[in-house]
Amino acid sequence: MNTSSILNSRLGVIAFVGIALTSSVWAGPGTTIDKANPRTSTDSPMAEARRAINAVYPYDLIIQGKAGWAETSFVIDYAGRPLFTTASGASDPAFAKAAIAMVEANEFATIKKNKRAVMASANLHFNFSGESTLDPEARRVLAELRKAQPEICSLAELDERPKALRQDSPVYPRALKDDGLTGQAEVEFVVGADGRVYFPRIISASQEDFGWAAAAAIAQWRFQAPTRNGKKVDVRMTVPVLFDARKLAAAD
Repeated sequence: MNTSSILNSRLGVIAFVGIALTSSVWAGPGTTIDKANPRTSTDSPMAEARRAINAVYPYDLIIQGKAGWAETSFVIDYAGRPLFTTASGASDPAFAKAAIAMVEANEFATIKKNKRAVMASANLHFNFSGESTLDPEARRVLAELRKAQPEICSLAELDERPKALRQDSPVYPRALKDDGLTGQAEVEFVVGADGRVYFPRIISASQEDFGWAAAAAIAQWRFQAPTRNGKKVDVRMTVPVLFDARKLAAAD
């Protein structure tokens, strides 16, 4: 059970339980997965990802238009959970952190050999291609963010606070979970006129991995389109996310 919570200024603390979504693995805006071929040492078939998770493009790097890559290695356990996720290489440390957060937020179908569940080693290679692979709406928002004074509304300017249609729970970072560490992160993001979340930015985090885990979850969120005077607009939002190891221990 996930025991991360999101503080909402109107609703207080919102607690979530993660739910697996059956889907193929995919990457977020500006990101592609070049290689996804998890296999066991006995050459079992490729594992299937059970969640569609957006990789978060590191904010400062996408603003700069910096492209890069990251390679991750991990183990899929008997229940399909990724374990021991590490970056075996990356062009920038931030790309490595973003890739690890995506893998840890995912789930995989159990690998079977002779009808029995087995452990599987796996790797994913991520290409962060800058704005070249962004869709038109994401490019529009990015162009606005690059301005000295972006025309992006604050919550106070809206007709009403956007209603959340989807709010995924952050996955507790494995290393911090094993160490029993509690902490928090604050993430800023833009909700576009289409209700999608764009370009999460980690404002602060008691542990860096908490920040990336929170950003990876927030990137999946969806809202009703924000409006000002009845017209759809972009809005900047900030949320704090709490990770409570004490509740995690109680749930276990």
